[in-house]
Amino acid sequence: MKKRMMMMFLLSVFACASVPGALGASRDDTLSGTWRGVVRKGMLESVVLMEFSRAGSGYRGKYWGTTPVGAPVPLAGIELGHSVRFEIPELGVFDGEISGETMKGTLEDAQGGGSFRLEKQLAWDDPRLGT
Repeated sequence: MKKRMMMMFLLSVFACASVPGALGASRDDTLSGTWRGVVRKGMLESVVLMEFSRAGSGYRGKYWGTTPVGAPVPLAGIELGHSVRFEIPELGVFDGEISGETMKGTLEDAQGGGSFRLEKQLAWDDPRLGT
């Protein structure tokens, strides 16, 4: 009886522990999701939207901002470690850090440097939206 109860307990613990991975995101996955914010270059500010998601052992992403017809631009070279780095082809390379729900850092392009600050947006089904 004791062995059976212990086995049921362990199975319950393991089942609960695997739920975030089964849903496609882990608690350690700070990058995945939609990010909205501002990119600054000199006196210019642009509102941007970026979306990141897991792709195997790495990430993929899209950028919406100062593009013709509002078409998304695929991100390239996404790296997440102690810091985050990604490239918007033809626009620039972004280097930054994630702290909680904020990502900020610098960008470099052919004309020089700038900065960015993004806030993670809640998913439509996030219980914090109170719907």
